Amino acid sequence: MSKYEDTPAAIAMILFTLGGIFYVFQLIFMTEAWLAENGIGIEAIGLARVLGFTWLGIVVVLIRTFISGPAGTSAFFMALVIAQIGIFLNLWHQELMGTLEVSVMDDAIIVTVLTALLLFGWSRIRSKT
Repeated sequence: MSKYEDTPAAIAMILFTLGGIFYVFQLIFMTEAWLAENGIGIEAIGLARVLGFTWLGIVVVLIRTFISGPAGTSAFFMALVIAQIGIFLNLWHQELMGTLEVSVMDDAIIVTVLTALLLFGWSRIRSKT
């Protein structure tokens, strides 16, 4: 946390990272269960695992920022913020428009909290990246 030089931002980013770790385990190690829970067929296993490995990459870089500090990570954080807002909008659109037979409300709520944590943490460390 000392590398961030901002305890509230570091706490928010740690919580976001823990959320990312949750998705890594869910998408890589519990793929079939996650797909079934969301009403998606097993033919999407490969894509779900690609998403899990994407989250793994994000988590690794976030952990590196705790070790080395956020300096030089501006492009990473900008891409992460854009992707996270896109995920947020996509999930809420699916939930509110009823385009799926299965509700994504639980994921929409989790992603909303993760998005808020990311935006809060990023807004506090943005000048250091």
